[in-house]
Amino acid sequence: MPDRHLPFALWNRSGNRLVALLLRSPAHPLVSRQLALITVTGRRTGREHTLPIGYKREGQRLTIPVLWPERKLWWRNLRDGAPVRLRLQGRVHTGQALAREQGPGKVTVEVELDS
Repeated sequence: MPDRHLPFALWNRSGNRLVALLLRSPAHPLVSRQLALITVTGRRTGREHTLPIGYKREGQRLTIPVLWPERKLWWRNLRDGAPVRLRLQGRVHTGQALAREQGPGKVTVEVELDS
């Protein structure tokens, strides 16, 4: 039986790196209206993890849908709320994030940006 996780793992290793590179480059306006980089600190390890995310913004609040949350770990560091850093439309912001589980397979992260 083929490993169904393999395509997902390959995208995380290669595709996410390419998107992150684009979001850090002068060409970021091509994708930065829908995509940003979030940096989350691991609760147990203290290591920082930076990855591209899709978002919707209303004022100082971002809503981040977590696609396939059962396959991802980063959002679990935000269950009790935690500070995050975001590269949003070419600028670095800080904020407070909180992950909300809204049922099986449905997770969103709400970020309130600092002033």
